[in-house]
Amino acid sequence: MEKINIQLPQYWKKKKLNPEFIKELESTAKSDPFTKDEFGEYRFGTFLHGCAIVKVEITDNLLSVAIHSQHPVGLPMIKEIRYKYAPNNCLMTMLMPSREQQISDNTVVLYQIPGSFGDTEDVEFEEREE
Repeated sequence: MEKINIQLPQYWKKKKLNPEFIKELESTAKSDPFTKDEFGEYRFGTFLHGCAIVKVEITDNLLSVAIHSQHPVGLPMIKEIRYKYAPNNCLMTMLMPSREQQISDNTVVLYQIPGSFGDTEDVEFEEREE
């Protein structure tokens, strides 16, 4: 099996990461992109971004981007991650659950909403095999 050298953000270089987690990051890095646009390629899987773990998944043919951070997640980080890990033509939103359902200030999930603001086309996803 070909080993991929993962570029760790500065925050993670000082941490001892579980070997299974490293394999998950490598698997994501080796995976084929589900789509490309003029801003980049987009993959499903697990990524490290700053002090956050980002998981990009598809549910019911809609994209979700979960941000699990070591620190509270602010709008600048949310925007940065949205534009890096979700295609430009995806209309994304963040849901605010009830007080009882709140996960933590360190977790934010962005969800794709069908449709768009303009003339861009929706992205069609193929179901992934697990």
